[in-house]
Amino acid sequence: MAHGIPSQGKVTVTVDEYSSNPTQAFTHYNINQSRFQPPHVHMVDPIPYDTPKPAGHTRFVCISDTHSRTDGIQMPYGDILLHTGDFTELGLPSEVKKFNDWLGLTWLKAKLQG
Repeated sequence: MAHGIPSQGKVTVTVDEYSSNPTQAFTHYNINQSRFQPPHVHMVDPIPYDTPKPAGHTRFVCISDTHSRTDGIQMPYGDILLHTGDFTELGLPSEVKKFNDWLGLTWLKAKLQG
């Protein structure tokens, strides 16, 4: 876990003291609470998927654990897509192909709109 501290227009990344010991981090931050939030992390409200991107900004689109259920996702335009977690339900080759096809269609739609 790391967080940035602005310093004269630059960001210094400091490493969380528990990053080398996940068990200790789990205990320290008490992940069993309703929402895991280390003290230096500040939650932000998501913006609507169709919000225009301000000029000069980079938009990250973050999704996770789609488990072969991408049909209903309204993917916003973004510069960088981060998908974390599982993208298949069972890891079948057909699920991987479906996900790959979905990514290709999503990219094509974004190119046509942008």
